[in-house]
Amino acid sequence: MTVQADILTENAPDMRRIERRRALFWLLPPILWFVGFMLVPYAITLFYSFGRMDYVQFVAGFSLDNYVKVLTVQPYAGLILRSAKIGLLTAFWSTLLAYPVAIAMAFYLSSECAKHILYILVILPWWASYLVKAYAWKTILGTHGLLNEGLIWLGVIDEPLTVFLYNDFSIILTLTYIFTPFAVLSIYAQLERLPLSLIEAARDLGATGWETFIKVIWPISIPGVLAGGVITFSLGFGDFIAPALLGGADSIMISSVVISLLGVANDRPLAAAIGVAIILMAMALLTVSQYLEKRTQVRL
Repeated sequence: MTVQADILTENAPDMRRIERRRALFWLLPPILWFVGFMLVPYAITLFYSFGRMDYVQFVAGFSLDNYVKVLTVQPYAGLILRSAKIGLLTAFWSTLLAYPVAIAMAFYLSSECAKHILYILVILPWWASYLVKAYAWKTILGTHGLLNEGLIWLGVIDEPLTVFLYNDFSIILTLTYIFTPFAVLSIYAQLERLPLSLIEAARDLGATGWETFIKVIWPISIPGVLAGGVITFSLGFGDFIAPALLGGADSIMISSVVISLLGVANDRPLAAAIGVAIILMAMALLTVSQYLEKRTQVRL
């Protein structure tokens, strides 16, 4: 026993070095990915945001003029707020539609086959191209689309309506349809952790269905709701394809302006300043989300 203990003691430093190297081997790729594709682009964006353009040449510097322009000169600040409104409405409607589907997948479908079928139906839209889905809604909402033709056939209207397309309604509807699966999966992943014994215990204690939902299901599902809301808000806020295809002249979003600044306008510092402002908004959103999650967290 003493000899074996001595051998283990002598080999302990080598074993620790092997473990450290093994850990470094697995950690190095994600660290390099994070630095190369996250920190470096953020640093470059921040660097450009303090500079200025001299005709077509970028001049490095340390000036806050671009940030002042973003906050005080229209349409930049107004478009950021407008994009945030579109993102919030997309998150709201996506969550509202996703919650019943996630509830059904978690509690009301006892058959694994039925769960798999509904799961496939949820993710099925991802198999189609984003452009195909956007054009499909443009066709449905158009003057000769399925919606107008259906209303005419039912006798509700006499001639096609133009109010369904080229406005905020068509943008939010399209974004909600495209991004709702993200909310469904986020909420379902959280509800799946809920033991059915808790629901049965609540019923045994005389709780009604509404009381069980309010006091058991809803508090546990809040992290999933927040995660789905953050994802759909971020995707809706930064989208530019749906506004370009289904929005009108007044439906410009901040992402379209950034594309223009990086292209035709050739004002990379101002585009970088807008990008930094959006990153700060995203950090604030994540901070609020984490705060709300901690305040409402229920440990299982």
